[in-house]
Amino acid sequence: MEPHDQVMRLFHMLLSAGEPVTLLNNYRGFPVSHQATILALEQGYVAIGIHEHQAVSMALEGKTFIQSNWLPEVVRASVMAVDIVKKRAVLTEFEPGGSEIGKRTSIRVFPREPLEADIYDGRRRLSGKIADISNSGVGVFTFAAYIYGDLSFEQNKEVYVDFRLPTTDAVVRFHGVVTSVADKQDAHLHRLGVHIFPNPEVQPLLDAYIQQRQDETERELTLIFQSMCQERATQG
Repeated sequence: MEPHDQVMRLFHMLLSAGEPVTLLNNYRGFPVSHQATILALEQGYVAIGIHEHQAVSMALEGKTFIQSNWLPEVVRASVMAVDIVKKRAVLTEFEPGGSEIGKRTSIRVFPREPLEADIYDGRRRLSGKIADISNSGVGVFTFAAYIYGDLSFEQNKEVYVDFRLPTTDAVVRFHGVVTSVADKQDAHLHRLGVHIFPNPEVQPLLDAYIQQRQDETERELTLIFQSMCQERATQG
């Protein structure tokens, strides 16, 4: 049996059992994940009922990832059409989504305004900007590759990351370990991924900021959904 036929057979079983699936999308780095209902299947296409935030994300990305205990792995699907008003979509072109999809357990948010950061390893201090942040990690862009040549931080290097959260006037410091270094040669940038270990005093500040950005992003998705509905109404 071809993989596509096997997936469609499993979707038929989900439809017959009335079992929902979970969809995974991304909006500006923010994970968008809600349950969806399989409505119908026909000639390789799957019609589903979706959450309004998922509808926005799927319309913008043109794809989604499907997760279910009934499926042997996460499935990637192309979005053929999205009816924003009815909160429905049609999916096709199903294929394996990759082993890493859906494994992130912490919410990662992007700063609304640029956050200046300093990275220090006990010998060198480099300046950068926060790219994204979660309860367990932070991404930092630095121009070190251009300004300091080979003086960059390596993987597994212990560092301190200092920056000021918008929710507080104090500069917070995180102890961490560099887990990844990605070079963006055309822009002379490094992107450092750092696994952080927030202390008990800083953790509540970090939690409050992440929750604030999560709430702001969800409100933004709601506003985009409403705007898309209004645009559809004016088009008749």
